[in-house]
Amino acid sequence: MRLTRHISRLVFGTATLALFGAAADPVRAQLSPEMGPLNGAAAAPGYPVLPTEAGFALDQMRNQRVLDARIETRFNIKRLFEERGIRYPAAEAFIRIFKRERVLELWVRTDGNETFERLKNYDICALAGELGPKRKQGDSQVPEGFYAVDFFNPESDYHLSLHVDYPNVKDRQTGGAINLGGDIYIHGGCNSDGCLAVTDEGIKELYWIAVEARAAGQQRIPVHIFPARLEAEELTRLQRVFADEPELGTFWATLQPGYEFFEQNRRIPAIVVDVGGDYTVTGAAANASVPVTSLARPGVGASPRGQAEPRRAPLGSPGGT
Repeated sequence: MRLTRHISRLVFGTATLALFGAAADPVRAQLSPEMGPLNGAAAAPGYPVLPTEAGFALDQMRNQRVLDARIETRFNIKRLFEERGIRYPAAEAFIRIFKRERVLELWVRTDGNETFERLKNYDICALAGELGPKRKQGDSQVPEGFYAVDFFNPESDYHLSLHVDYPNVKDRQTGGAINLGGDIYIHGGCNSDGCLAVTDEGIKELYWIAVEARAAGQQRIPVHIFPARLEAEELTRLQRVFADEPELGTFWATLQPGYEFFEQNRRIPAIVVDVGGDYTVTGAAANASVPVTSLARPGVGASPRGQAEPRRAPLGSPGGT
């Protein structure tokens, strides 16, 4: 999806900042009882506090769309937590996506718990492409694999959007000199041009819960994207259906251990990309912020010559690839 369809001109955002500034203290007073201290939140172990950490929720709410989303969904979100018997707010969030089922699952973990609990399923009302990973720019595919939200875009053409950090280290390691593309978003609007969409009401909830987790110190929000639910029988069925494309079955088999690990443990798997370019689960991640890493020799996962490294904006920035 072209960046221009997501990042609108900042004139509106600048005006909103000016108008919102006078209301910052009342907003802080309103949020603090619900989310705890909004400045100097502790980072996940082993990760530095980013510049966006302090007052992240307040910074996001300077955009009118985010402020509206928070006001419109706050009671629904609290009710969701209460109905599921989960303490509000979440310390960490986790997103799983199943393309064939067209379902996005939102999982959360609360302080003091090691495991995640499913909070809600969202219908995916628009999804680009077919089953199978994204391989290059312009193929209109949604990636499959292990990714994360790397910035929040409150000024999307599709209401609100969360950017997925495709291409990851595996994509770059196995992609060779191909232009891999980018600009993969989870957004509202029920319309998709290379991305995946939920309703505007759905993205308001997803976006604000992600903001809360980020404000609590979560550096990365994992997004695991699968072709389908990869139980052993389903993987075998997919491999049979796509027998004329055996590379798909081989790739999906590398996703299954990550799927099964979470199914069995309700913890985020620690994932590395081995020297052959395959995903490998090494156990439970210390926290949800641990990124996918590569065992390849230095430089193997770098962008090929002539292809620029995707620009990584900090979480909360409206800029990016």
